[in-house]
Amino acid sequence: MNYYDEYSKGHLVLPNVILAHFSKLFPSAFDFLIWLYFFENQDIAPSEIAEKTGKKLSEVNLAIDNLSKFGAMKVTLIEIDGDMETFFDISPAFKHLDEILGGAVASSTPENEKVQEEGQLKELVSMFEAEMGMISPVQMEELRAWLFEDGYDFSLIKQALREAVLNRKVSLNYIKAILRNWKNDGVNSLQAIESRQMEREEAKRKKPQEDFYIPLDGPWNS
Repeated sequence: MNYYDEYSKGHLVLPNVILAHFSKLFPSAFDFLIWLYFFENQDIAPSEIAEKTGKKLSEVNLAIDNLSKFGAMKVTLIEIDGDMETFFDISPAFKHLDEILGGAVASSTPENEKVQEEGQLKELVSMFEAEMGMISPVQMEELRAWLFEDGYDFSLIKQALREAVLNRKVSLNYIKAILRNWKNDGVNSLQAIESRQMEREEAKRKKPQEDFYIPLDGPWNS
């Protein structure tokens, strides 16, 4: 089992094996407690943790700093609409745990495949930003989920974006609805979309045209 991959997919319950390697993963028991709060809710504010634990905010911030330096947490500052947002990522602890257990070598996803997947995500982000402007980290995670969790084909996502642009309805919700409709109709590739469009055009060509008859007699002759 690869704990980092399972956590990234949102499938992981805190494993007991963490306790067996506690000293290698966390600086102290209190630092681990702070890490646990972020495990349960990555959007929780340090001030809220301080209130729940009865500690000073400076003590919580010091624990976060310890976790970051120890390699159990990654703290990232991102500017969104002119405001600085802080994101707390506790996944490095699981990556370290996999390395301790030898799971990094036995990862279910080969390294070259991961590189390819990240390349696809980067290309999607560039395409969406060209149509929507700068996208947020939350929107980026939505694109990541379409690729790696929902299993939508890379070319299908690009085609859905084109459909949204043509209809002048460029939003993630609208594009996701297009992808969902295609999936419900059994359309799982770009070739299937093209085939379905050709079938519709062919059906229109074969549809018999009704004769347009104007009677000779009528009130317009009086």
